[in-house]
Amino acid sequence: MLRHRLRDATWASLCARLAAIPGIWKRDDERLRRFVEAVVYVLGTGVAWEDLPATFGEPGTVFRRFRRWACKGLWDELFIEGIPTDALETVMLDSTACKAQRFASGARGGAEEDLGRSRGGLTTKVHALVDGQGRPLCFLLTPGQAADCRQAQALLEGVICKRLIGDRAYDTDELRDWCAEHEVEAVIPAKRNRKAPIPHDQETYKSRHKVENLFGRIKDLTRIALRKDKTSRSYAAFVSLAFALVNIQLCP
Repeated sequence: MLRHRLRDATWASLCARLAAIPGIWKRDDERLRRFVEAVVYVLGTGVAWEDLPATFGEPGTVFRRFRRWACKGLWDELFIEGIPTDALETVMLDSTACKAQRFASGARGGAEEDLGRSRGGLTTKVHALVDGQGRPLCFLLTPGQAADCRQAQALLEGVICKRLIGDRAYDTDELRDWCAEHEVEAVIPAKRNRKAPIPHDQETYKSRHKVENLFGRIKDLTRIALRKDKTSRSYAAFVSLAFALVNIQLCP
C-alpha cells in the first residue's frame, strides 16, 4: 500500500493549503492525511468506494466525508489555494470529453449532472483555462455536446493576460471582439469556412500542446477518464483534486 501514499513533499504542500481553508478538522494530521490519500487512491484507480482497502478506514465514512467536502466546495478551495500567478502573460483554452458510465446518470433529487447523451453514450466535457506553462487556472463542466466557444468568456472572466491561444473551435467573432476590447492578442487559427481568413502567430501557437499535456495527465487518473459520479458536484471535486496535484507537480 506504500505506493499509493502521497510523497511527503506533496503532502506537505497539500497540508499547507488545507491549513488555509476554514471548516476542515485539522487536529490529527495523520488521520487527515489518510483521508486525503484514500480519495487520491479512488481518483487514481477508479475503484468503487466500497472496495477501498481497509487501511484507509471504513469506506462509508470516507465517502460521506468526501461528499461533505464536495458540497461545501472544499476541494475547489484546495485547487484555488494553489493556482499559480507567475505566468499569466499567455493563457490557453481547451476542453476534453470524458466518458461516463451508464450508472452515472439519474442523480437523486434533480441534482445537476452535466451529462451529454449521444450515440457514443454519456459524456461530460471539462473546459479549462491554463497559463503559459500548462498549469490549470480554472475549469468548468458541461454536457459533452456543449460548444467550446460558448464557455470561453466564463473561463476568462477576471483574468488579465496579453495573449490567448486556442484551437479553431474558439474562432468566433464574439471571442475575437472580446480580445480586441481587452487588448489581448488572439492566437486562434481561422475556421476553414471563414470567408476572410484571419492570420495567427504560428510559432506561438505551437505551445498549445501544453494544454493537451494537461488533459493527458488528468486522464491518466481513472476516475477522471471514466466518470462514475452521478452528480457534477462530486465529479468536479475529483477534477479539482486532480488539478491541485498537477499544480503541485508543475510549480517550481
